[in-house]
Amino acid sequence: MTKHKSGNYEVGYGKPPRDRRFKPGQSGNPRGRPKRTLSLLELFASELKRTRTIVEDGQRLRVQTDRILIKRIIDLALKGDLRALKIAMALIEQVRDIASTRDDRNVSAMSPEELAAYYNQLRSIRPGDALSNKVKRSFT
Repeated sequence: MTKHKSGNYEVGYGKPPRDRRFKPGQSGNPRGRPKRTLSLLELFASELKRTRTIVEDGQRLRVQTDRILIKRIIDLALKGDLRALKIAMALIEQVRDIASTRDDRNVSAMSPEELAAYYNQLRSIRPGDALSNKVKRSFT
């Protein structure tokens, strides 16, 4: 191994010369790995989960965006806004449909054929379709 000028320091594998080491606060990969780009669905979901400040009954509250939207739709529907009322009713019907189709089956006790049939049944349920069709029909 090669000896470094300043004393008994050996230069070798995992021991670079001191003058070529990274300086404190300096990264070995300054630009780093590029950040992953988010899909539109991921961006939308992250914005819905973001908290925002609202004033309700004179108090400032930090509430998630999705909860604020639901509150706003219900408040407008209660005030008599027909469009908001139609959206709220479609949402209520969709939530009831989803709740009624919930199945508390013991999946671990099912045969592979039963699991495949159950999986295909679950894949055929698309909650967004029911809402979008009802809302589209109600506004046209």
